[in-house]
Amino acid sequence: MRNAELALAPLKRWVAVTLAGCAVIALAYVPPRGATASGPGSFSTQLPELTPARQRVQAFADAWRDADGAVRLVEDRQQVRGMASHEHDHSGRPTVIVRGAEDSPAAVRYIEAALDTAWQALGLGETKVRVAVVLELARPRAMVDRPSPAEGAAYLAPDSTDRTTCIALLPAGPYWTRFLLGKREARNAGFGGFPRWLQAGLGPCAFYAAYGTPGKPVRRWLAARNWDVARILGSNGIAGERFTSLDLLGDARYSWYWDQVYSFPPATVACLAGRSSGCRTAVLGGSDAASPAAGPQIVRSERRWWRAQRLLPGERYLSDVAREVGRDRFQGFWASSLPVDTALAAALKQPVGEWTKQWERRFVAPIRLGAAAPWSATAGALLLGAVAVLAVMLTATRRQVR
Repeated sequence: MRNAELALAPLKRWVAVTLAGCAVIALAYVPPRGATASGPGSFSTQLPELTPARQRVQAFADAWRDADGAVRLVEDRQQVRGMASHEHDHSGRPTVIVRGAEDSPAAVRYIEAALDTAWQALGLGETKVRVAVVLELARPRAMVDRPSPAEGAAYLAPDSTDRTTCIALLPAGPYWTRFLLGKREARNAGFGGFPRWLQAGLGPCAFYAAYGTPGKPVRRWLAARNWDVARILGSNGIAGERFTSLDLLGDARYSWYWDQVYSFPPATVACLAGRSSGCRTAVLGGSDAASPAAGPQIVRSERRWWRAQRLLPGERYLSDVAREVGRDRFQGFWASSLPVDTALAAALKQPVGEWTKQWERRFVAPIRLGAAAPWSATAGALLLGAVAVLAVMLTATRRQVR
């Protein structure tokens, strides 16, 4: 009996150490039943939920902004028609309309010169589709009984009523307004940035100017996606060659970066992980959509447009395709009457998913998918294992055989 008790002593110690380790882990990671959070975290990816009344007011304000913006775009197109046959016609260069700078002709001349710089940077000259840029300078809020106009850019694409004009409405915002009106000291230092901002702001109108009206399948595809793969023409991106919408997600070392990544559709995440099937789905999403409803075809840029993308960094995708395959092959895809996947694969001369997977690697290394234990949990488990092994070793050295 004595020998049996001595033989079971190491096992009892092992069980005791294991249970103690489990208890420590439980105390560290499992909150007490019914416990509430001690306070808000340092960062939050969710906004406070609006009340039903506030949601109705917000929906009404958004509808008013959409309707107001549509009316103004149509009015601007009528104005551009009248200007085309007079001295304001720039013989192929974009027409410029500036709102809010009536008392600053110098600002208007500066904007026209900056737009010419942006136009030349895109390699554009006289085009079949005329482009007009309406730049709205910020004004003090004078009326509080109506919603403020939309802050994002909006575009009126050519349609059955006018097949040769594309309107880009660009709100300048407080920053560029103060810059253009000479209320910022570093005016000359910012000259390089303003033409680049204008170039990025041309959006879909730049593609219309460069390649004309797309074929019906491509037009339906782009309309269903709100032109998320054709927001930038050229190689500069939204703020330079190396800055893309991926940089707007933050740093991969922090948890909120992954919260944003996994808020995208599964195909978008799969493409970031280097899966060609996910890349193909992310690119061709919307290619089977029906034709848009009759009426003005308006493309609106949301304030956080990068969160609605199906491909990252999708804003430069078609621009990079055009630069990769050359103008002739891209023009064939752009004006094709074939399904989008067939026409795009023909232009790329390889499957869409494979090319897109390689293109994605230019901007981000493949992310790892699947569950992974936090570093703290891994360290705790390793520490517990080391304690258990040490306990067994100490027990074995003290064991006596009789």
